[in-house]
Amino acid sequence: MAEGQAGLVTEQQAAAVGGTAAILQELLDSRVIEPVVPGVVRLRGGARPAFPRLYAQWLLLDPDRAAWDRELPAAGVVSHTAAIRVYGVGNLPGPAAEFTVPLDHIGAPSEGVRLHRAGLEPDEYREVAGLPVTAPGRTLADIAAEGSTDLEGLGRIATNFLARGLATRGELAQALERGAQPTNELGIGAEQLSALLQSVDGVESAAPLEGRADG
Repeated sequence: MAEGQAGLVTEQQAAAVGGTAAILQELLDSRVIEPVVPGVVRLRGGARPAFPRLYAQWLLLDPDRAAWDRELPAAGVVSHTAAIRVYGVGNLPGPAAEFTVPLDHIGAPSEGVRLHRAGLEPDEYREVAGLPVTAPGRTLADIAAEGSTDLEGLGRIATNFLARGLATRGELAQALERGAQPTNELGIGAEQLSALLQSVDGVESAAPLEGRADG
């Protein structure tokens, strides 16, 4: 099971194949496995995922189900500030793990995890570093909707997405327009994007900016 989950296994998954608490403790003591977050361990010696703690928290959204048996976006998608860090386009303050889950998602998040209940269209998420992550446009729109990041901060995120070829201006504008509902004003997304880009050093361009990412 660990092979299909970047070397990570939840305690529930381990128990389903006979991995009792005593066995897991023995493997921990012998350094065959190592803890990642409470409830998830990793087999040592294999390839290390780019974001092990975030991946572990994603597994805990449905700890009994194998990663390859999960349907997206129902299984949860990395979003908001966590998505910003995965893309490496900024380092906004926020919880270590944020996910967008369906409106009918059952279960409370574990410590340090924030859940956002909302729907996602097929074009609003993609796989990045082995994780399902909201698409750049949806990520920008989500951050903008929260209202905790100023105009220049949003502009720098948008500029980084454009400079690194992760999204086009049209994709970002369309996502911002979707997020502006229910105003439904045509062109509002393009206008908002222009304002964001102009806020960065007063220049409406996609000049390269160095973003930061957490590990």
